[in-house]
Amino acid sequence: METRIGLPRPPAEPEPASFPLLASLAPVLGAGGLWLLLQTPTVLVFALLGPVIALASLGDGRRVRRRRRRRETERWRVEIAHVAARIDAALDQRREAMAAAHPGAREIAGRAAHDPHRWRRSAGDAVPIVLGIGALPSGVAVEGEVPATDELARSVGAAAEAERLRSFAAVVHGPVVVDARDGLGIVGQRRVALAAARAAVVQVLDAVPPDAAEVIAPDDPAWDWLTAAPHPLHREPGSAVRVVGDGLEATVAIAARASALPRECRVVMHVALDSARLGSRALEPAALAEREAADAALTLALAAEHAGIRRAGVVPAHVDLEALPVATGGLAATFLVADGPIELDLVREGPHAVVGGTTGSGKSELLLAWIAAMATGRSTAEVSFLLVDFKGGASFGPLAGLAHCVGVMTDLDDVGARRAIESLRAELRRRERVLADQGARAVEQASGLPRLVIVVDEFAAMLQELPDLHRLFVDLAARGRSLGVHLVLCTQRPSEAVRDALLANCGIRISLRVTDEHDAVAITGTAEAATIPLAARGRCVVRVSGGATRAAQAAIASPAHLAALVAHAAGQPGPPRPWCAPLPARLPLALVQADTVDGVRLGLVDLPAQQRVAPLVWRPGVDGPLLAIGGTSSGRSSLADLLAGQLGCEVVDREDALWDALHPEEHAGGALVVDDVDLQLSRLGEEQQSRVCQLLAGRMRDGSAVALTARRVPSSMGQIAPLAELRILLRIASRQEHVVAGGAGHLHDGSLLPGAGWLRDERIQLALPDARAPRRAPRSVPMPTGPAAIVLGAGVAAPRLAHAARPGERSSLGDADVVVGTVAEWEAAWGELDRLRADRPVVVLGVDERQLRQVLRLAPPVPPMRSAPAWVLERGRFERLRYLSSEATGTG
Repeated sequence: METRIGLPRPPAEPEPASFPLLASLAPVLGAGGLWLLLQTPTVLVFALLGPVIALASLGDGRRVRRRRRRRETERWRVEIAHVAARIDAALDQRREAMAAAHPGAREIAGRAAHDPHRWRRSAGDAVPIVLGIGALPSGVAVEGEVPATDELARSVGAAAEAERLRSFAAVVHGPVVVDARDGLGIVGQRRVALAAARAAVVQVLDAVPPDAAEVIAPDDPAWDWLTAAPHPLHREPGSAVRVVGDGLEATVAIAARASALPRECRVVMHVALDSARLGSRALEPAALAEREAADAALTLALAAEHAGIRRAGVVPAHVDLEALPVATGGLAATFLVADGPIELDLVREGPHAVVGGTTGSGKSELLLAWIAAMATGRSTAEVSFLLVDFKGGASFGPLAGLAHCVGVMTDLDDVGARRAIESLRAELRRRERVLADQGARAVEQASGLPRLVIVVDEFAAMLQELPDLHRLFVDLAARGRSLGVHLVLCTQRPSEAVRDALLANCGIRISLRVTDEHDAVAITGTAEAATIPLAARGRCVVRVSGGATRAAQAAIASPAHLAALVAHAAGQPGPPRPWCAPLPARLPLALVQADTVDGVRLGLVDLPAQQRVAPLVWRPGVDGPLLAIGGTSSGRSSLADLLAGQLGCEVVDREDALWDALHPEEHAGGALVVDDVDLQLSRLGEEQQSRVCQLLAGRMRDGSAVALTARRVPSSMGQIAPLAELRILLRIASRQEHVVAGGAGHLHDGSLLPGAGWLRDERIQLALPDARAPRRAPRSVPMPTGPAAIVLGAGVAAPRLAHAARPGERSSLGDADVVVGTVAEWEAAWGELDRLRADRPVVVLGVDERQLRQVLRLAPPVPPMRSAPAWVLERGRFERLRYLSSEATGTG
């Protein structure tokens, strides 16, 4: 149907104004008449008005004409712009109509599966395909002529504009359509020609229903994406794709030159990177990437399934696990479907498996379905599962409560990885012992030993964080077959994560969609998995024991199915766990059940290498002295309370109480618990510190029950720290101090909770004390009565005594009960104080250790006198005075 659009009236030159003859003669005739009447020559001047009026009239005419020319020009431009807009609208309408009648390849590839316009072709109808966008007759005609002789029309270019509009309106850029039955040959560089050929083939498959034709494609990997289409597919040598049905044969072929095309290709298109030529017509060619074509093929398969059309050998787009048969024997499981259900057995075809697939490809759903299929119909005595998920544990959440599941490991740190390594190696040793005890060579010949399937999601992420685990998995892969341990390793980048040492033992290989051909080849040996479309979640390529690859669809285990499986297995006994649960963050003492009562219960120790958690008991006579080192809020003071409560002693947490506790007279084989010994030592003078360390070392060497806690190990503890045969390391702020304290650098953890720590590189958790233990108070004695010598410090007033003398007053010494003097007075009476203390006590008031040494040359070790203002030296020992009045000390 043709659309006709008329041109506006062309611009016309205005008629020129006529000469004002009468207006010019009127003043002349009037002036002549006045002169004849009045005979006055001056009136003849009015005759000059005639030429003036003539000139003015001519100027005004020209002005009016120019105005009319401008108005005419503006009218033309407005009307011709309106015509141009009408032409644009008509061309847009034609383009939209053409696009609606013949959508391009990309529009067809993007159609929804339930699109109602698909497969409406009847037998004998043409099979239109769009080759690209090119110039086509528009059916829009511009009518009207513009005279070439008109001066104004020429000046505004009206004729040229009209001719331009006619040319513009005559052509529209729309889809260039040919009938696929005529055969299409595409000539050009292979990669470009293939893209154009894919676009043509997708359009043919979208037009011809799968139950009305079959596809014959070249035996070339470039056409592997056709396997997802619902049309019956046959492969043969050649370079042409043929869609053949009743009364239909559509051929699409590619070649490097036109002479190499099949004879049935009557339409030949030459293509380049971004242009094409169909005969003499230039095109913007239609093209599809291989992934786009694969997506379109999958959409066609979904559409066929929606329409109830199914051909033999087509992989379904969706499979429910509960609809598949339950496999028996070994670890056989049916969770994949190709042209029929696929049964995979880790025992027969494994012993291990590797699964590759990028995010969104359906890895987690495949693993859930596989585990569920293996657990169905089998008891916990036959199979158990250890699930490892480095995505936070969400993948295996629905199966965490399954009786067969011995644990779900998530996001291990270094400590957790070490624990896992030791526990799994211990599991291998345990299985070897079971086989040896039963005289069996393999797990099939043994009883009471269920197979263990270790399923790892995000294997590459785990190895990146914890590279030491790779050797463990290589060991598991090498020894797993006879011991009944099987691995299922899932990763996004198998070419990087699964090395040859592991891959060699993986007989089952499954690749879901991957983005890199190297990853697809690394698993299945072909790049087919790299062409799986994005929308094909669960679609995979399977290769078993080095055989041929097969395209398959992974089944989906619905939440209801998994919940029913968990509920059905709930009553079964739990299988042996490879390791115990982690140590608790808070441990009441009542939960520490020791086998022997001859010891002090400390807490629990994690022994992953023995697959058990054992009570931690300190036996002082066997284990020797104990030293616990930890920072603020690490639990060291709670440990002191725990020890003192069970040993029946007090906690020493003051330097003056420590001085008293270490006095030889105080030692009667009792226990000694010292809290913050490093802090107490730092408050002592150099001589006192040396004395305390010497006495404390003696107590530690003689077999006494000595327990010390410290924040760190300073140089002041250099004599006593090595004597602690049992060393507990709690949380320490820096790695350097952890190493100095005797710990391994790789075990340092600044985030340990209170009570958590290390003992001989084994993780421990200390128990909480039942109650706070009493603290040892410094020893004190009352003020002595009778004769005494008193030493006064600076600022201390002398007590008022009835019978008192000053040092050096020899005449009265024999009768004086008390001799009182300052440090200076006693120094002046040199040696007198040493003579007096032989038969009477010496009271020291407000004197520091240095001053006392000046006046007592042969005194026993001086205590830390800064902790108390008054002391008494009696029977070779310093004691604190229990009470002094303000009169005695002068301090008020």
